[in-house]
Amino acid sequence: MTAAAIPPPSVTDTFNDNTRISAYKDCPRKFFLRHIMEWRSEGTAVPLVFGGSWHAGQDIIWQHATVLQQDDLRQAAMAAFLEKWEEEGFPADLDMDQIQAFNPRTPGVAEEMYANYIRERWGMLLNARIVSIEQPFAVPLPNLDHSWYVGRLDKVIEYNGQQLVIEHKTTALYSKASGFQPSYIDSWYVDSQVKGYQFGAGMYYEGLKSIWVDCALVHKVIHDQFRFVPVSHTFDMVKEWLRDTESWVTSMVKDEQRFLDTGNLSTTGCFRKNENSCYGKYGSCAFLDICRTTSDIQKGQEPPPGYIVEKWSPFETLGLEKIINKE
Repeated sequence: MTAAAIPPPSVTDTFNDNTRISAYKDCPRKFFLRHIMEWRSEGTAVPLVFGGSWHAGQDIIWQHATVLQQDDLRQAAMAAFLEKWEEEGFPADLDMDQIQAFNPRTPGVAEEMYANYIRERWGMLLNARIVSIEQPFAVPLPNLDHSWYVGRLDKVIEYNGQQLVIEHKTTALYSKASGFQPSYIDSWYVDSQVKGYQFGAGMYYEGLKSIWVDCALVHKVIHDQFRFVPVSHTFDMVKEWLRDTESWVTSMVKDEQRFLDTGNLSTTGCFRKNENSCYGKYGSCAFLDICRTTSDIQKGQEPPPGYIVEKWSPFETLGLEKIINKE
């Protein structure tokens, strides 16, 4: 099946992206609090804002490399970075306290990174043909009715005779020996999002079989570490991912229905806690304070102090209107 053969989804269908599915796999209770109750902790996570701003600059770099000189391209990318950065409520000019708090994820570090990135990728930027930028996709889960796996491909390009998806990622996981911590690089070969994007992109772009993860190191003093991680899974591996994903989504739907039928957690046993995921390599779960103080949540309950209501909507976030309206 190709994109042309995929009937457009309806706004009443169920859309699950990697964010939702990964949250449920990590801990059903975390998924419940974030995506059913729609709570999140107050404040904005600097790594997320920096990553989103880095993406905005990358859109400019890949789209305009053939018409702008390197320095002009860096300036244009930086302007896009700052536009997104300020849109999220962060100042373009940081004071010393902010620099210390945000470091290394600051506009100054980003500008150095862009300059080095453009120099290192210059040959590829000039020779790659851009097929699409920030392309949303929605593909049906074959064994589930009205259920879709959705995402957005950072870049689809043609390069050296092959079609590739480029996915931009930033990390502070530094290794003195190799630039990036080996475990970070290796993690992309088993990453669920990469498998899902290979599945989705393969249905939209005939013959596309490879995802190149475009890793950029964010460091206080080292601003020139970039690495492509090419990932191409066999058909059997993608088929396994699809089977597992359908199983997770089925469990997710059953848990949600049980909660909606009863209006509370305590009488259903749904959305169980995975207490092995309360602490990870990036610190504690954002909902740890809730989970260690209560075992029940009621339908319609207001969030506790320190949390706000904010809906995560893949349909709106990923721009799926373009697909439904065939734009």
